[in-house]
Amino acid sequence: MLNVEILGGVGEYGRNCFFIENNGHAILLDCGVMNNRHNTPPNLTRAHVAKVDAVFISHSHTDHVGALPLLETLGYTGPIIMSEMTAQQLKQPCKHTRTFKPESIGKWLVVNNCLAFQWGYSGHLIGSVWYKIRFFEEVIFYSGDYVVDSFLLKAELPIEDGTVYDVAIIDSGHVEKRINNLEVLQQMTEYIHANPSCPIIFPSSFSGKTADIATYLFQHTTRAVRVDHDLLSLFDNYDKAPENLLATKTLLQQFKLECLAKKTESENAIYFMPERDEAKLMELLNNKSTAIVIFTGYRNKGDYKMRFSKNQYKDFFYKTHPDYHDIIALSQKIHAHKTIYFHSSLTNSETTFLQLLKEEII
Repeated sequence: MLNVEILGGVGEYGRNCFFIENNGHAILLDCGVMNNRHNTPPNLTRAHVAKVDAVFISHSHTDHVGALPLLETLGYTGPIIMSEMTAQQLKQPCKHTRTFKPESIGKWLVVNNCLAFQWGYSGHLIGSVWYKIRFFEEVIFYSGDYVVDSFLLKAELPIEDGTVYDVAIIDSGHVEKRINNLEVLQQMTEYIHANPSCPIIFPSSFSGKTADIATYLFQHTTRAVRVDHDLLSLFDNYDKAPENLLATKTLLQQFKLECLAKKTESENAIYFMPERDEAKLMELLNNKSTAIVIFTGYRNKGDYKMRFSKNQYKDFFYKTHPDYHDIIALSQKIHAHKTIYFHSSLTNSETTFLQLLKEEII
């Protein structure tokens, strides 16, 4: 019988880490830290690590991989399983990485005599995946971070074969939202068209969202698109993983030729700048006094020391996790005896599908 211990990520946004034990053996699903000043780690101990046969990593964001050095410090020497693309994105390479190739999608991959898995694309980031894991006689589904309607990235689910999962761990990151990403992209485009003389600045991160927005606006506006040097590697990854993409290869080639090359200055360009580099944002705003900053996610008042006037910014929320309707649909497609909803302060270990259906937590 499976014993699931939540080491982080449930009832909070960050440090995703799930310890699942069965017959004296264990696996770990992700191993992240909180995106806060202290990089708070999961509640991982040597006792946990001593039982772990394998670690499954869904993608390269810090809240899913930031505690991998801690894992090694605690003595772990087993396989750390992830996609080839995720391994390339890690800022700190792992000693015991075991990657799988794109052509293995949908196949059962054996870890040891009690553990095997399948994987598929989750649409959150280039290289991000979900896992279907067979652990002795029990079967587990882990969504990782999941985006149903990325503009560029595929999002799949396991083939429906009658499996009833013993445990499903499902992303509920935007449970309080009801959003259609394509509609948001269209609204952004309309807003940009309505402000023709104003440069547009998107504070951005290494994410599927950044690539989605940049390529969509390249396709649907006539403005120059400029991507900061620190974000260029994201677009290089898209070139390396065409199997992870929807039918947009030609668009991406055009985007790279026209937007990532150094070009002459444009008065009303669309800029994608690292969201955590306030100095770069300040410099660009000082040089572009009529610029409008567009925020596309959760934003706290204390995120930036600078203050924006009402005419200086606009909010458009673009999903990087499932919203309420997506979560309901995922829960209905993934038949499980027990479902754990993670990645939100609005859900906890006691949250049930019935509560979600009745909208009791929102």
